[in-house]
Amino acid sequence: MGVFRDVKRLHQIWRNHMKAYEYFAEILPDGHLSIPEDLRSHLKADSRVRVMLFLEDEDAAWDKFASSQFMKGYSEKDSIYDSL
Repeated sequence: MGVFRDVKRLHQIWRNHMKAYEYFAEILPDGHLSIPEDLRSHLKADSRVRVMLFLEDEDAAWDKFASSQFMKGYSEKDSIYDSL
């Protein structure tokens, strides 16, 4: 229970003392994330940052595209096959 309390306390500190910036980053060949120049000027070399990654689900995007393309080819005349 003590560790959870410590984590909860850290979260309160971060929430009250952090600024948030949002941008799209590229993963560089060495595995690091890119940081825009204008944001980099706000960071010191020993800065600690909190990172959240939102990864695009490429399979879901492809499924959505495929189904939208399939439905473009659907005609009211095709509704006769819906009851088979």
